[in-house]
Amino acid sequence: MRPNPPITSKPSAAARETEEMQNEEGRDQRSEIRILHSAFCLSSSGQALIESCIVIALICLILAGFFQLSQIYSSKIVALHACARGARAKTVGFNQSMVSKVVRTAAIGNAGKMTYPETSGGPLGQMAVERGRIPLYLDADGSLQYEDWDTISHTFIDTGGSMLEFTVSQDLPLRYFTPIFSAFYATNAFPIETSLRLDNHAALYLE
Repeated sequence: MRPNPPITSKPSAAARETEEMQNEEGRDQRSEIRILHSAFCLSSSGQALIESCIVIALICLILAGFFQLSQIYSSKIVALHACARGARAKTVGFNQSMVSKVVRTAAIGNAGKMTYPETSGGPLGQMAVERGRIPLYLDADGSLQYEDWDTISHTFIDTGGSMLEFTVSQDLPLRYFTPIFSAFYATNAFPIETSLRLDNHAALYLE
């Protein structure tokens, strides 16, 4: 004899409706979870973008500060060289006009762009002109002019003794990142001053 098949009862309409409602509620909950997750991801991405922009701006500000400080430091070295050249010119008996020329030519590194004579070819072209013009300028047979020569000055104290005190000062123009550094300085220039004392033996050359 064959065994009788198990008797199964079909779910009632009410049970099927309840099951469908539960499935629909489950789908709605999963949809809400996906929406919330997407919104959270978008919010996190926007926050990360803003934080990255702030960090990049701070890094750029720090790098700009280091660049400007390196320019000031190198300009200080150039001013010290001009101070030494000017003091030497004074102690060997050169007149005031010649001492001024020596200081100016020694401070060309801080003088900016050559304005007379006009040059082309960038820094290399200016360097080629300077090689021929500077000796003529020192010999009073040529003219030179730079855009920042007027910001360079020198003084000296000669009491007639054996020592000479020479000083070179400059209001160094800050041409890089001016909007940033204007928040720290009242003007767009940084004051530089160098001094040294040297044996004044001009009298030995002028006897």
